[in-house]
Amino acid sequence: MWENPVVNYNLYYVPILAVILGGLFYRCCIEDNEAKGYLYGFFAALFAWPLIGEVANIPVDKGVITQFSDFNIKGLGGYFYVLVAWALLHIMWRTGALKKSVCVFCMTFLSIWSFELYMDNYSSMDSDKFVIIGGLLAVAIIALLLCCFRYAWNLFKVRKPVKAILGIALTVVLALVTLINYRDVLGYVDPLKKMAGMSTMVLIGSLTATYMILRAAKRTESLERKTILGCIFYIVFALIIMSVLWKEPQTFYVKYEAAHIGHEIEELKQDQANLERLFDYMVAKRMLKAGDFKYMYDHGILPMARLKNLVNFGMIDGKGLEFLATRGLITVDEFQAVLDRNMLSEADLKPLRDMGIVKKENGRNLLYRQYLKMVKKED
Repeated sequence: MWENPVVNYNLYYVPILAVILGGLFYRCCIEDNEAKGYLYGFFAALFAWPLIGEVANIPVDKGVITQFSDFNIKGLGGYFYVLVAWALLHIMWRTGALKKSVCVFCMTFLSIWSFELYMDNYSSMDSDKFVIIGGLLAVAIIALLLCCFRYAWNLFKVRKPVKAILGIALTVVLALVTLINYRDVLGYVDPLKKMAGMSTMVLIGSLTATYMILRAAKRTESLERKTILGCIFYIVFALIIMSVLWKEPQTFYVKYEAAHIGHEIEELKQDQANLERLFDYMVAKRMLKAGDFKYMYDHGILPMARLKNLVNFGMIDGKGLEFLATRGLITVDEFQAVLDRNMLSEADLKPLRDMGIVKKENGRNLLYRQYLKMVKKED
């Protein structure tokens, strides 16, 4: 190893992470003390993310070395599956289907996944996604501020008017700043110009959530609830720190993500070559039908020139030629040319003869064009 060092240090980093994760998750599952179980689940999730989400797709000098599979969990399914996972976790937590310490593990892992999903895509996100995500974020912030407004209003009942007025004023100001920043997000067309408004909204939402977490932790006497709130606070505090950096694109993605794209292009080229080989095999075996060819042509997969070659060399049976001719992909003259060159077998011609489309006269297969039922193209 000293003379020939391993290029991919992850081969040693991954087993270490896996052993630590396995130990922490095992203790999370068997721990009877709930507070300790929550902590084991929390730290297990902190080790699970670099193992599953980060290490598997770190680019190295000799390509991407995958540890488990070749998918990138950060982009897997996008926001839809993350939201579904949150909904399922809520159901399992409420119903007691999973042990609460395991639920804390899932909660922390999903929080990091949600955090990374936004962080890895924010500089390349299109305008529509910014509008949708910004709108959801604005709604969440307003909901949190309404809870704060209600608490500040209740301070009048306990004869603390100064605190009540300050609290109400602060919530109103934060709500106005949120709406102003969301207006900027809606106003700009360039996604990069939307980043400053989005980062400010993330900061406001995180600070408001931090206040509510600390207030809830102060009011509860349960050590278990305080532990869960501490796990949530870890994620929210990370959002506060990152919101400052999210105002502008980071050089990290230009350096490392750009290098990773080259490997993805090579993989796609290899997939394309494999599909070409598979297509040639299926054509030779006549596994593809005329409807398949039409679909591939309509979707830009099969060029017209190649489709014509398949027709001219008799790689499409008689029924398929009738299908293509009635759909306007080949002309009746091209149909007749295939018959004149005797490119079709008797088995291929039989369906056409049964329908009266082709008849043999003087040793020549003639196409009776009047029997072709042309299909009108839909606009």
